[in-house]
Amino acid sequence: MSHVGDAPAVLGGAPVRRGQYPAWPAWDRDDRDGLLAVLDSGEWWQGGGDVAAGFAAEFAAYHGAHHGLAMTNGTHTIEAALAACDVGDGDEVIVPGITFFASASAALAVNATPVLVDIDPETLCIDVAAAEAAVTARTRAVLAVHVAGAAADLDALTDLCDRRGLRLVEDCAHAHGTFWRGRGVGSWGDFGSFSMQQSKLMTAGEGGVLICNDERLRDRAWSYADCGRVAGEWFYHHPHYGSNLRMTEWQGAVLRAQLGRFPEQNRVRNENAVALGSALEEIPGLRPQRRDPRMDSQGSYCFVFHYDPEEFAGLPLRSFEAALAAEGIPVSVSYPSLSDLSIFRDGNFAPRMRANAPTIDYSSVHLPRAEHAAASTVWLEHRMLLGDREDVLDVARAASRIRHHAAAIASAG
Repeated sequence: MSHVGDAPAVLGGAPVRRGQYPAWPAWDRDDRDGLLAVLDSGEWWQGGGDVAAGFAAEFAAYHGAHHGLAMTNGTHTIEAALAACDVGDGDEVIVPGITFFASASAALAVNATPVLVDIDPETLCIDVAAAEAAVTARTRAVLAVHVAGAAADLDALTDLCDRRGLRLVEDCAHAHGTFWRGRGVGSWGDFGSFSMQQSKLMTAGEGGVLICNDERLRDRAWSYADCGRVAGEWFYHHPHYGSNLRMTEWQGAVLRAQLGRFPEQNRVRNENAVALGSALEEIPGLRPQRRDPRMDSQGSYCFVFHYDPEEFAGLPLRSFEAALAAEGIPVSVSYPSLSDLSIFRDGNFAPRMRANAPTIDYSSVHLPRAEHAAASTVWLEHRMLLGDREDVLDVARAASRIRHHAAAIASAG
C-alpha cells in the first residue's frame, strides 16, 4: 500500500513503520554458552587462553588472510599496524577526509603526521589520484578507509603503494564481509584493521582484529600489542617498545559466536541493500553510494545515499533526516570531514606531540568533496538491512512520502 499521499509523520500523520527493525547487537545461546565456557575455564585473559586468538585466526581466514591478532579496539589495531610498519616520528600517513577520527589519531599516536586528502564523491572512499598527489619524501603509508563497507579502489591503491614504496593499511572498521574480486578487504594491503565496537557489523561491545599475510609484520604487531615481548621468550623479556592492547577471552567468545552467524547476516544485508538502492534510484534527488562492480559483497556498516535538497523543495538535510526518523527509519549521521575537526583547525596536538607536532597548516586545508559529502549524505543504521524485504523498502516509501510533502515540511519548520 502506498504511503505517498498520506501526511508524513513529522506533520502528524501515521508513520510508515509501525513495527520495529531488528535490534542490535544480536545474540543467541551460542554467545551465552561461549561466555560461560570462558568463565568456567578460569582463563579470562588472552595470555592464558586460546579463545580470542582462535577467533582472530578464524576471522582472518574468512577474509582471506594468513594471520589475525585480537586486540582492544579498532583504533589500537591501526596504531599497531603503523608501528609494525616502522611508521613514526617525522613520517607522513595519507588519510582520507571522510572517516572516523581514529584513522588520523592512530597516526598521531605513533608521532606521524596525518596528511588529509579528498575523496571520490560517489563512493566516499579515498581519491587515489589525490593520494598520489600528496606523496612526498616523508610519506610512509596510505591509510585506505572502506567507508560504510564500500571498498576503496584496491587495484589502484596497491599499484600506487607498490610503485612508490609505501605501506598500505586498510581501515576496515565498516567492512566486515566486504570482498573485492574474490578476496576479503584487509587482505590486500600490509594490514587490515577491523573494529568490533558496539555499532559494528560484528561486536563484543569493544574489540578489534588486525589481519595480515606477512609473518614478520605479524610478529612485530603482536610484540607492539603485547608489551614489547617476543613470542616464545621469557615473559619479562621486553626488547621492543609496546603497550597492552590484548583482547579479553570474554570478547573472543562473543565474537566467535558472532562469526558463526555472520555469513548469513552478510548475505541478507547485501540482498536488501541492492534492492533498496534500486528503489531509491527511482526517487529524484536521491542517489545511493556507488557500489563498485569489483566488489563481490559489501559489508554495509551503514546504508548511505546522497541527498539533493533542490528536489525536496529546499528541505535541509537535517530536516529530511528528522522526517525519516519520524517515519520509523533508524537514521545515523555522517562523519564530518577531518578537515573540519578542531584538533586540526586549532593544532591541539599536546600532550601527545609537543616537540614534534605536525608542521602542516591544517587551518588552510580544505577538502571540498569530503566537506560536501558530510553535508549531503544520509546514513542509515545497518540493523535496518536485517529486516525482511518489505521492511527495508519502507525506507523508499518514507522518502517518497517526504518528497511529496517536502514544501509543507519545510514551511512547518
